[in-house]
Amino acid sequence: MDVFTLKQQITEAAELSALAIAKQMFPAFDDVKYDEAVKIAGSERWLKYHIKKGNILPIRRGPAKNSPIYYSRLDIAATKKAEAEIATLNKK
Repeated sequence: MDVFTLKQQITEAAELSALAIAKQMFPAFDDVKYDEAVKIAGSERWLKYHIKKGNILPIRRGPAKNSPIYYSRLDIAATKKAEAEIATLNKK
């Protein structure tokens, strides 16, 4: 492993830690609607795939059928990081 790769992994881990702390301190910051979740994920197809697989769980606010559904920024970022780690492990 070279210095650049190690630096990149440390930076990504720090970003996930910052999101986890933000979720604890400001829970409303972590929740985003579908449109913003797609922007964070980078692809609607990728997001739908991971929602279907159960890696990213939707959070319904309220008991009504038309209540808004939110997604966690932390879940999206952690899933992207895990997917990238698996890809690098499989490449070696």
